[in-house]
Amino acid sequence: MSIYSSFIMAAFFTLLYIFYIGVKIIDVDFSCFLPNNSKKAMRKKLLAQRNTPLQGANLRRDIRKAFENILVPLGKADKNLLPSRMDLNFRREIEGQIQQLAEQGLCRDIRLINVVPLPKNDFTHWKDDGREWRESELQCTALERFIPLTGGNPVHEIYRKNACLRVLQSRHIRNSDRTEEKRSYYANRVNINCPSCGAQLKLHSQQTVCPYCGSVIQSEFYDWQTEVFEVYEELSANLLWFLLLFISGAVLFISVFLCLWLIPDTQISLAAGVGVAVLVLVMFLFITYFRKTKQERLAQKITLYSENYLRSCINEALYKKGHKADLMDYGVGSIILKRIVNTEKNTTITVRVQLSETYLPPGKRPHTRKYKRTLTLQRARYPKKRKSDGSFFTERECPSCGANFIPDSNHCCSFCGYSLQINNYKWTLLTS
Repeated sequence: MSIYSSFIMAAFFTLLYIFYIGVKIIDVDFSCFLPNNSKKAMRKKLLAQRNTPLQGANLRRDIRKAFENILVPLGKADKNLLPSRMDLNFRREIEGQIQQLAEQGLCRDIRLINVVPLPKNDFTHWKDDGREWRESELQCTALERFIPLTGGNPVHEIYRKNACLRVLQSRHIRNSDRTEEKRSYYANRVNINCPSCGAQLKLHSQQTVCPYCGSVIQSEFYDWQTEVFEVYEELSANLLWFLLLFISGAVLFISVFLCLWLIPDTQISLAAGVGVAVLVLVMFLFITYFRKTKQERLAQKITLYSENYLRSCINEALYKKGHKADLMDYGVGSIILKRIVNTEKNTTITVRVQLSETYLPPGKRPHTRKYKRTLTLQRARYPKKRKSDGSFFTERECPSCGANFIPDSNHCCSFCGYSLQINNYKWTLLTS
C-alpha cells in the first residue's frame, strides 16, 4: 500500500477509535462558556468581601481551620498568627516567606470559591512510623495575589481555574496505643476528666484550666501539627482522559500506519498494527508497575523508613544554612529511591528528588524553578537502639507537654508518649 493510502486509512481508523472511546469516557460540558463561568465573572466572585478565606465554603470546622491557619497569616503577612503546632522545617519556610513578603511591603492573598472537598468532605487518615497522619485536598477556583500592605493594585496575580489546596498534618501516638489499629487515634479526646479532681471537661485549646480545682491541663498532645501546605493547578478529569486517549491514539496511528505501509495484505496489516499498539501499551503499564514495586522493595530494606520524615530531613539539609535573598518559597516533591546500602551500623541511600523553588525579586514578578537532584544520605541502621541514655534525658523538657522528660521502656515521654528523637534517627546529607 502506498504511503498516502496508508496514512489516510490509519488516520481514519484512529479517529474512529478516538470517537468511539471518547464518547464513553469524556463528559462534554459546555457550562464553561456561560457568562457566569467566564474568567471575568469568576474573578468578581473571588474578590467579594469575606471575613475569612473559606467563609461560606460549607466545610467542617477542623478542615477549614487546618487551611485558614496558613491562609490567614500569609494574607496579612504576620507570622505571629501562625499556629503553635507546626513542623520546625515547615515553620522556618513559612516564616521566611512571610518575612520576605513583609520586607517588600507585600502580602500573599489567596482567594477561593467553588470549593469541592475531597474525599467526601473529610480527611484521609493513615499511620506511619509511630505517627498518625491526615491529609485534605480541596478542589476549587483560586486567585493568588501579591498585594502591597499599604493598599493599591496587586503586583502580580495568578488565576487557577482548577486549583488544588493540600494540607498535611501529623501527631504522635503513644506507644501503649499503637497496638490497636484505628482509623483515627484520639478523635474523641475533646471530652476528658480532670486528672486532679475528676471533673468532666471539654478541651477548647492547647491549655485548659479546670474551673473546679484550678489545675492546668495541657492538650498539645492531641493537637495536629501542620507539615505541608501547597497550592497548585491540576488537570481536570476530562482533560486528563483526553490526554490519555490522545496518547493511546497516537500509538495506534503510528503502529497501524507502519504496518499498512510495510505489509501488503490489508487485513493482516490492520491486525498487526492493532496488536503492536496493544503490546506497546501493555509494556508501558508493565514498566510503570515494575517501577512502583521496585520502590516498595527498596523501601522495605530501610529500617523504620518514613518518606515524610526523609523529605523533612532533605528540606532541612538543603535550606537550613540560609538561601538567596529573593527565594520566597521552596519544597521537596517526589522522592525516588535509587540505591540502598546497609552496613552493620549505617544505612546509606541514594535518591532522586524533585525540587521546586519560587523566587520573588524586588519589584519583579515571582517565578518558579523546578529541577531534579541526586542526593546521598546516611542514617543509623537501627536508630532506636542506644547504648545508654546517660545524660541525654537529664533535665530535658518534653517538647509536647512541657513535663520533665522521664522516658518509659520505649524511650517515650511517660506523660504524653512523645518520642524524643536523637541525631542517629536523622538523615544526614553526604553528597549531592
